[in-house]
Amino acid sequence: MRRAIIILSMFTLLGCGTQPQLSELVNDMVVVTNFPGNIDYSQYATYAMTLDTVGLTSNTSSNDYLLTDYTKMITGQIKRNLDQSNHTWVADEKQADFVVSVVIVNDLSVFQSFYPGPGYYYPSYYGYGGYGGYYGGYGYTTTSYFQQAVLAIEFVDIKSASDPKTIWVANIGDLVNSYDSSGKTREAIDQAFSQSPYLNR
Repeated sequence: MRRAIIILSMFTLLGCGTQPQLSELVNDMVVVTNFPGNIDYSQYATYAMTLDTVGLTSNTSSNDYLLTDYTKMITGQIKRNLDQSNHTWVADEKQADFVVSVVIVNDLSVFQSFYPGPGYYYPSYYGYGGYGGYYGGYGYTTTSYFQQAVLAIEFVDIKSASDPKTIWVANIGDLVNSYDSSGKTREAIDQAFSQSPYLNR
């Protein structure tokens, strides 16, 4: 089953409330949670999670983890929600009912477009390519960049080492383009747990 919600800074979109402006919506983060649907979550009481680092998958960095105040905030907020849902953190993965994997997936895309100058273009004749007209002007190239980052949280049951299974996933984004990345990330993590009440023990 899957649920998706856009966290809005307004009280509500229903009733008498004023609808938010588009500029407010694009700055909020989308929260998507997914779970198998046949899991008895009451059996999962303890969890293991690294508390100061998160994994990193990026096409612009060779690092495979991040250690910053921001990542500590992320893991701290996840731990706070798990503690509030009556789960207990343990330091040893072997003693945990499930492991929390936290990864930031960062993607930088570069787009280039070429705009030919004004002038004529003669079509192909006899199988040969066309060529620019005598009055052709200089063309120009534009380069644009688009960066996006998604926070992926995954609960994995590793009690069977030969057959680990994912029991819950949350994808949160976009971390890069939010006007208040830390505040909106906290809201989004809270929302992921709020829209997954079956995790409560």
